[in-house]
Amino acid sequence: MSLLTPAVAFGAALILFVWLASGVWVNFDAHARGSDYPAVWGVFAPLTGVVISYYLLWWRRGRPREYSPSRLERATAVVVLAGLGGLVAGGLVSPPDPVSQLTTWPVAFACCLPVAYWLVERRFDASGSEDADR
Repeated sequence: MSLLTPAVAFGAALILFVWLASGVWVNFDAHARGSDYPAVWGVFAPLTGVVISYYLLWWRRGRPREYSPSRLERATAVVVLAGLGGLVAGGLVSPPDPVSQLTTWPVAFACCLPVAYWLVERRFDASGSEDADR
């Protein structure tokens, strides 16, 4: 019996898509915050939890955005948030084997998309200000 069913292949492709979107979002965000090397952040941040944690928790703080986020940046942020939310939700409701998680995760991802869209739109209000709630 082959474990690579179409549902598992779709789940694996979706993981790669969300992983790529996280790098694209970090690249956009680093560029908007004046980084000299946003592509370096975009490449290395998704590779390890250490780099993305450093970027999100230390480097990004205290550096205001120089311009408002574009529609593409907002879309990548939605995909990344829905991907992380779907990963957590799928891991909680599916059995602990990878095949089941890869088949459950796309459904959880789709369910998290509206919530992620709402969060991103709330965070970046109509004026594009990231600090609207502060």
